[in-house]
Amino acid sequence: MDNSEQIAQYLEELAQALLALRITTPFHILIAGGAYMLLHNKRQFTLDIDFALIESPHKVSKTVFRATVQRAEVFNKRSTVPFAAEFRQAVEIVAHHHQDLLEDDWMNDEAASYYYDDAPQADVTLWRSFGNSVYVYLPTAEYVLATKIAAYRPKDADDIRVLTQELGISTRAQAKTVVDTFLLPDAQTFWEVNATLEELFP
Repeated sequence: MDNSEQIAQYLEELAQALLALRITTPFHILIAGGAYMLLHNKRQFTLDIDFALIESPHKVSKTVFRATVQRAEVFNKRSTVPFAAEFRQAVEIVAHHHQDLLEDDWMNDEAASYYYDDAPQADVTLWRSFGNSVYVYLPTAEYVLATKIAAYRPKDADDIRVLTQELGISTRAQAKTVVDTFLLPDAQTFWEVNATLEELFP
């Protein structure tokens, strides 16, 4: 995937596949990771769409609001998420239609546990809805930065640089304020965030 129109097309097809499977219960999903960066024109390519479920908001809004990441995964074979099996099937259907372009796991929630365990409260906005069955929310840049600082893999380095520049963050104290807003204390300890901040802001 190399542009936002492509992502939107695949998500629209996902919603259509769910409708064909007679699933009308909406899925509210948070998109972060590489797909988030691509949707904001901060990256040129992503292999997949990392997502996590969020609890259904009382009111769907285009303004920023606080959402809770759901402690659940669609792609867990023992998932208790309603219609998880049909969602997985719909993802497979889209992958089959674009088998030269998409991997079978083009959409996955393998990283969802990191969000609900480490940063369960996200500030988000509604990006788009697809067929009234898939509602896609994007977190704020601050939330994405906090989670990328926690992960801090080599592939996150460029994203962190872009996000800190966009947010005007140039000091360790500024970055720590963002981290403290979203990352739980235990998660900061586990991921050795202080050491990462020292490396990022010597």
